[in-house]
Amino acid sequence: MKKSRIVLAALSLSAALLYASNAEAQYAPTENFYTAGSSAQFNTFGIAASYTIPGNSGPLCGTHHWSQKSSPTLPITLYDPRSASIIAEPANIWIAWDTNAANHVANSGVICLYASVDSIVGVRAYQARAQVQLAAGLSGAADANPDLVPLIGQGEALPASIYALVNGAVLNAANTDIRPEDAKFATMRAMTALGTGVTGRGVTGQGYGPSPIGTAIKSSQSAAVANPVDFAIASGDVDPISAGNSVRTYFDVPIGAAPVMVVANVSNIASGHLGDGNFTNINRFMLAKALEGNITHTRDLTYTPGLPDVPFHVFIREPLSGTYNTMEFSIPMAREIEGDSFAPGVVNGQEVGVTPSNTSCATTPCAVESGNPLWHIASNGSTRGRVVGTGEMVKTVNLTADSLGYAFWGFSTYQGMTHLKYLLVDGVDPLYSGPSANPGGAGVLPGCTVNGGGYATSCPVVPFTNIINGTYPVWSKYRLMWDPLTYSTNIAATMVSYAQKASDPSVGVITDFLPAGAMQTFHSHYTQVVRDNGAAYGPNNGFKSGIPETGGDMGGAVLTIQSELDFINDTGGNQQVNQQQ
Repeated sequence: MKKSRIVLAALSLSAALLYASNAEAQYAPTENFYTAGSSAQFNTFGIAASYTIPGNSGPLCGTHHWSQKSSPTLPITLYDPRSASIIAEPANIWIAWDTNAANHVANSGVICLYASVDSIVGVRAYQARAQVQLAAGLSGAADANPDLVPLIGQGEALPASIYALVNGAVLNAANTDIRPEDAKFATMRAMTALGTGVTGRGVTGQGYGPSPIGTAIKSSQSAAVANPVDFAIASGDVDPISAGNSVRTYFDVPIGAAPVMVVANVSNIASGHLGDGNFTNINRFMLAKALEGNITHTRDLTYTPGLPDVPFHVFIREPLSGTYNTMEFSIPMAREIEGDSFAPGVVNGQEVGVTPSNTSCATTPCAVESGNPLWHIASNGSTRGRVVGTGEMVKTVNLTADSLGYAFWGFSTYQGMTHLKYLLVDGVDPLYSGPSANPGGAGVLPGCTVNGGGYATSCPVVPFTNIINGTYPVWSKYRLMWDPLTYSTNIAATMVSYAQKASDPSVGVITDFLPAGAMQTFHSHYTQVVRDNGAAYGPNNGFKSGIPETGGDMGGAVLTIQSELDFINDTGGNQQVNQQQ
C-alpha cells in the first residue's frame, strides 16, 4: 500500500510537470519585438526598450534587461533555415522583458530583443524568417557587458523562462541603414562574376559568388568573414535557395539619419603624418582615390605644400555592409566622381584592383598582396586592407598609425578609441555646425561620461546640423522593416517612436542619430534592381499619401523635403526627380 502511494505520488508529480511544461510551451507574450540588423541602431533601441526616457512613464519593454556578445564558447547566432549550407551569423544581443513575461503570466507580458549584425544580414534574415539561437550555457548567465548598451546600467542574469522563449524565436522586424532594395542589389553585386555587368544596372560584379551561397569575404586583420547569401525581396518572387520560402511582406518605417564618418589615426604628430594639424579635412575626390588605392602618400590628402613623403594605410569594409554601400555610392561610385564608366571586365568602386580568387595570404595581416582577404601593398609601404564589421574597423584604425577608415557615428562606436579623430569632408563637419562648434576641438570625437563600473552615465548632445540640411556628403537614412498586418503583437511602431524620442537633441538621452522628423532633406530615389534577372522596382520618394516608398537611394541626389512637397502639391506628381548624384 505504501509502495502504491509512492507510485501514485510520482505519477501525479510527473503529470503536473508535464502539464506545466506544456503550459509554458504554449505561453507567448502579448507584446513583442524581435529584430536584427544595423549595429548603428542597436544602442538607441536598447535604450528605448530598457531606459526611462524623460516624459515617458517607464521602459517600453520592462525593467529587466540582459546583454551579451557572441563568443566561440557561448555563441549567439541568427540561423537561416533555408539551407544547412548557410553559415549562422554571430550577433551581439540585448533582451528586455517585464515580470509577467518572466513568470509566463497568461494574456500578458512583453519581450523585446535586438540581434546586432549588419543591415544586409538583417534584411536577409527577415526575409528568410531567421531564428535567434542562444548557446545552452547562456540560460542563467549574468549580464556580462556593461558597455554594450550605454546608460541602461547593470543588467541581470537571463532567466530560464525568458531563455526558453527567446531561443528559437523567429524575427518579426529588421533594422537597416540602407533601403531593403539596396540590400538586395548589394548582395547580387557581390556574387556576380568579377567584372561582369550586374543585369539592369551600370556596375560590375565583385566576384564573391557563385550565387545563391557565395564565397566568404575575409578580413585582412582577423579570422572574421562576411557570408554572401542571396534572398528574394520582390513580391511574388521565388526564393533562390528554397522555393517554398515565400517573400515576406513589409512596411518601411523611417527612423532617422546619421553620418558615415572618415576617421584617421592621429597618434603620430610629426610633420606629414596624419596627426599633423594639416590633416583635418579631405575632399571627396581624394577620399575616393584613397579608398580605391589610387593614392598612397599622406601629402596627397591635403592642400598644404612641402610636406614630407609619408605612406599611409587605408581600411575598407566588406561589400555586404550597409556602411560600405553608403560610402560606396556617396563617394567613389557617385556619378560626379565615377561617371558612367561601366565596361565589361572593369571593376569599379572600392573593389578596384581586387581579385577575390587571389587567396595567397596565409597569415593576416598579409606579407604578400592578396585579393581575399584584401591586402594590397604599395611600393612605398602603404597598404589597403579589408576589415569586417564596425568594431574591427575602428579598433584596427585606432591601433594602426597613419591609417584611415570609415564608420557610422555612434557613442559606443568610438568610446575609448583614444588615437582617432574624424575628418571633415569637403570642409563640412558631420556632427556639429563646424569645427569651432565642437566642444572638444576640431575632429575630436565626443564621448559619454563613464563611471567606475564601466557604465556610461550621460552622453553629450550632438546637433547634426549638416545632416539636417544635407550638406555633409556621406549620410544614410535608418529604417525598420516589419509587417503590422501579420504580426499584430509586434510593438515595432512604438519602439521606433521611443527610439526617436531618445535620439532627439532636445531630449538629449543619446544622439546616435537624428530623428527622421528633424530632417530637411532626403536622397532622391531611383530605379533599383531587385531580381537576379534584372527586374527592378521603380522609384518613389514616399512623400505622396497612399503611395509607398520604393527604389534605391544610396547616393541619390540630395533634395529638400519642402521642394518635394511643393512639387506634389503643384503637379500631383509622385516624385520630383529620380537621379543619383
